[in-house]
Amino acid sequence: MAKFFPMFSGSEGNSTYIGSAAGGILVDAGVSYKKIKEALLCADIPLTHIKAVLITHHHNDHIKGLKVFLKNNRVPVVASRDTVYNLEFQGIIDSDYPRIYINEVESAAFEELSVSAVPTSHDAKGSCCFVIQLAGQKVAVCTDLGIMTEEIVTALTGSSLVMLESNHDPVMLRLGPYPAELKLRIASDVGHLPNAVCAETLGKLYVSGTNRFVLAHLSRQNNTPEKAASAARAALMDKGAVENEDYILYIAKPEGNKVISI
Repeated sequence: MAKFFPMFSGSEGNSTYIGSAAGGILVDAGVSYKKIKEALLCADIPLTHIKAVLITHHHNDHIKGLKVFLKNNRVPVVASRDTVYNLEFQGIIDSDYPRIYINEVESAAFEELSVSAVPTSHDAKGSCCFVIQLAGQKVAVCTDLGIMTEEIVTALTGSSLVMLESNHDPVMLRLGPYPAELKLRIASDVGHLPNAVCAETLGKLYVSGTNRFVLAHLSRQNNTPEKAASAARAALMDKGAVENEDYILYIAKPEGNKVISI
């Protein structure tokens, strides 16, 4: 049975496992190695099943635990060249550490799965999201976007499961406690995706055949699970979709999420 496990999601740390009985991959390592190890073991996923770590970009909430993870599990890092260079600059990996520049190959294969990348407009040079082929299905991890592009929509089209950023509610962001500069950054084209844009994208993906959605990277200060889910459900209802009949909606919590079978 293949598994999709959004272990950690949000500004405090992000990490997702995707794999089958033959092995899998980790997307980001933004919490401590101890937390990642404990979450995997609680889900009966041996550390030896992880054949590579995919890094979307170099912000701390996506790489916080990477150095220690790689020290204990010497598997390749898969990321854009710019992201890898940044990891070297920060001393997280050495210049001779195994890596795959995912933006320079059509796809990378690990056991029964293959991975491709799509660039995103987030404010980290080399930022990308990932599309994974596994067990005859296509799944995607797509957060920290800034804007939704046609290239991303095309890459996600036909996926059976998509994990997509639904970061903030614009009104909550505008009225919230963040400094003005940070508010502008979050709402900008290099920031994070608001609920409405995420919801609109879900409607497009549903029409193309996607029937499982994971809302991810929700802001604790500028969003609520209820607001994110409400926007998503409204967009899917507009397409004639009935929840739990035509599609399933998951809300990724900061931690304590369950394994999703794929």
